[in-house]
Amino acid sequence: MFETEQIAGTDFAPKRLRDYLRLPFRKFEFSTPMSPAHASRVLQEVVEPPRKWGWRTSAKHGYFEGKVAGSRFKIHRIAGYQNSFLPIIEGNFRRDGRRTIVTLNMRPVWPAVPFWVAAILFLAWGSVNVDSMIAGPFAVRMAVIAMTSFIYLVASVPFAIEVRIAMKLLLELLRSGAEGSGLPA
Repeated sequence: MFETEQIAGTDFAPKRLRDYLRLPFRKFEFSTPMSPAHASRVLQEVVEPPRKWGWRTSAKHGYFEGKVAGSRFKIHRIAGYQNSFLPIIEGNFRRDGRRTIVTLNMRPVWPAVPFWVAAILFLAWGSVNVDSMIAGPFAVRMAVIAMTSFIYLVASVPFAIEVRIAMKLLLELLRSGAEGSGLPA
């Protein structure tokens, strides 16, 4: 279920509808021609320090916010809108011969997950429980099942879209090689 997905090409696109319907947790691995130290420096160029109370703490305008420390990092994409399912990206760089392997774990922010799971479980249990106060007749039970599906999709689809946006930025940035930083224009 949460197996590491290898990314071989330069284009990152969802393969199937199933990618939008998966649980909002992803693991990716790809290689870059940069050294771990160079990859860390290149990533640091586009990562702002964490914000305090929603205010920027530096004049730097990057694509991501968080921390890069040595070969490890924990970042998230800076979006100009609110999204509770914006992926938190935790990753590391490790040397493998002449290339560097970048490993990424993407997940939603932890406070959003319990509320999402609780809402799904509450509605799902209410639709199958025989003595349910929520759903009595068959039509109401089907409406509750539809609401449960909708709540699931409210998290999984935006998460998949945000993963795609962040991964495209990271691939463009880290796969650029040693020529430059690879910053998107």
